[in-house]
Amino acid sequence: MIFADRRGWMKQDYLILMMMLVLSVIVSRGAWGDMIARAFNDSENGQALFAPLVAGYLFWLRRSRLQFIRYRPNLLGPALVAAGIGMAWWGAERDVMVVWHASAIIMVIGCVSSMTGIEVFRQFLPVILCLFFLIPTPGAIRIALAAPLQSFATGVTMSVLDFGNVLAVRDGNVILIGADLHPVAVGEACNGMRMVFALLLVVFGFVFSMLFRPGIRLMLLLCSPVIALTCNIFRLVLTSLAYSVVSPEVAESFHWAAGLAMLPLALVLLFGIVKLLRWLDVPTMSWRLAS
Repeated sequence: MIFADRRGWMKQDYLILMMMLVLSVIVSRGAWGDMIARAFNDSENGQALFAPLVAGYLFWLRRSRLQFIRYRPNLLGPALVAAGIGMAWWGAERDVMVVWHASAIIMVIGCVSSMTGIEVFRQFLPVILCLFFLIPTPGAIRIALAAPLQSFATGVTMSVLDFGNVLAVRDGNVILIGADLHPVAVGEACNGMRMVFALLLVVFGFVFSMLFRPGIRLMLLLCSPVIALTCNIFRLVLTSLAYSVVSPEVAESFHWAAGLAMLPLALVLLFGIVKLLRWLDVPTMSWRLAS
């Protein structure tokens, strides 16, 4: 329900919105503090460090849409804030961390929408969705997906090494490489889950930074686990080869550098998929008519 006519923003409107946001962060400071701590201290949730950057980039691309965001108080925002408070209480009581963390983001979104209505969702939905990448990966999901991903990556890596006549022995998710059988643990050296969520964020930013058709966006998002796994296998093969030809110290440095190359490699794969679709004459872009 809207209880004020749409109009331009005034100084007091910005002040009220800022006070609401500050109050929201204070109320949910425990969840925000935990998300920030996990982003910096837990490598499994490293995607949270890049989420604000991707959200800021998507917002910058859509900055011209700010002209459509007018001052329009409504009851949607307070309802979201109330829902966030309820989620915070329920998540803390039931020890469901993902709900507790999500409540902090819901409250911030509610504060903004209480002053703008649903128009902010229409114009900046990708930016809003990107904020949910701040939420740490639930342990149940991580455990359920990590084992099969690591096993598959190990198997494919061993096949590549065998094809190249590289001396290697598999022991579970550990590859013993070289004459001295130096161990390369897939779970520790190249964790598949760590790559899945980080590269999912990269794919998300990529598909919403261009005017792709909805079907193409959905397809690229669905391809993100495959892209992440491909990058992970590529990194693991190169790391294993490095351990077979250079000292462990040099190979460890190479492994670290290869990790930095995963994001550019993911972008190369995305551009390659888009170029392949265009070569197949599949329409990929959604052009807008000039007004």
